[in-house]
Amino acid sequence: MDDPNRQFMRIAIEEAKKSAEDGARVGAVLVRDGVLLMAGHKGELGDKMHAEQVVLKKAEEAGIDLRGATAFVTLEPCSNLTTKRTCCADLLAAAGVAEVYIGRYDINPQINRLGWRALVDNGVRCRDFPADLRKELEALTSRFEGYFLRRDGLTGIAKFDFTQNGGQYVFATDETENARVWVTRWNNCGAQAIYANGGLPGFVALARYAREFDEIDDPDALDYGSHSACVAIGEIASFRNEHGHVLCKVLQIEPTPDYGGGPHVSVKVSYQIRLRADS
Repeated sequence: MDDPNRQFMRIAIEEAKKSAEDGARVGAVLVRDGVLLMAGHKGELGDKMHAEQVVLKKAEEAGIDLRGATAFVTLEPCSNLTTKRTCCADLLAAAGVAEVYIGRYDINPQINRLGWRALVDNGVRCRDFPADLRKELEALTSRFEGYFLRRDGLTGIAKFDFTQNGGQYVFATDETENARVWVTRWNNCGAQAIYANGGLPGFVALARYAREFDEIDDPDALDYGSHSACVAIGEIASFRNEHGHVLCKVLQIEPTPDYGGGPHVSVKVSYQIRLRADS
């Protein structure tokens, strides 16, 4: 038997497609007793308004009582934001929404699963979109999610949750299919350091005592004898492959709870890609 809720999930996805492509593309739908109450998308009523805020505002202006309603959102409602505004998870709960279907969990390390937790703690039942629709949303949100899984360009800053995606983070020269790519892996080491993992010796090295990229003349001169390197804040790791090297300087670590951290887990690095002359 077909799930009667799929039609509302589909409407939410179609709303998400209306969002601007340069950020998170999110759609939201409010339903009660099988009747569509309101639909909207991120940015519909202003660049900074999330999809949940949009549909809640439209419902309020229409005088709709949302107690007992169900929400369908293509991306996990935000929670624990650093801004002064109320988070979308709290707004949905305060409006009386009783159930929320979530299309994708936000892989932003500042939000991931905290929106779900906030909803559940407020007595809201949370459910997931089915696998095929989650896969569709994966393609729709790939550009936004890419910021937390990959960086393109020869230099830049990256911040990601090293406990997600198996600790994998990708650096690439550009966005094209022919880009040179370095697949790096990171793992727990402590509150002030993190493991840069190569899997096998020869891939990763610690640029011991170096503090700036320009202090490293030839990255191949470093010691690649171990399969991993413990890199403290302020230190530089070098990952190498057939294309050359990516140098990563650890700027900040939000450690796991066992090392005194809180709900957010992340590492922030600056990086520089150095291509081999023949690459």
